[in-house]
Amino acid sequence: MTAADPILNALAQMEQRLREELRNSFREFQVELKLDLDGRFDAIHQRLDRLEQEYEMLKAGMARLEADVGTLKADVGTLKADVGTLKASVARLEKEMANIKSAIARLESRIERDSSDREDLREQAGEFRRRLDDLEGRVREIEGRLPSE
Repeated sequence: MTAADPILNALAQMEQRLREELRNSFREFQVELKLDLDGRFDAIHQRLDRLEQEYEMLKAGMARLEADVGTLKADVGTLKADVGTLKASVARLEKEMANIKSAIARLESRIERDSSDREDLREQAGEFRRRLDDLEGRVREIEGRLPSE
């Protein structure tokens, strides 16, 4: 069995070398896999960082939008109150305008009556002057008939 010893030794050495090569190949595979996984984890980590930054920017943007919406709601409430006030003011002004128009109509009517009355008074004054002139003429005529003293 001595002859088998060198063969067994050779087989054992070959097995040893194969195991070493397998270990080396496995280590190389592990190193490559670790590098590949590390690269992938780094890429995922970078992507997560970008997503987190975008998320924070979106949160800040949403907070600004919410603040703007709150301001707009307050402004709309103020505008609604102002519109109500303006409507009441317009209604009051329309009522006052109606009263003013009515007063103007009354004044115009009164001016028209007064103008008509003035015309009547002028006619009457003219008539009175004419009658006065007639009376003065008669008085002179009567005075002319009276004996002088």
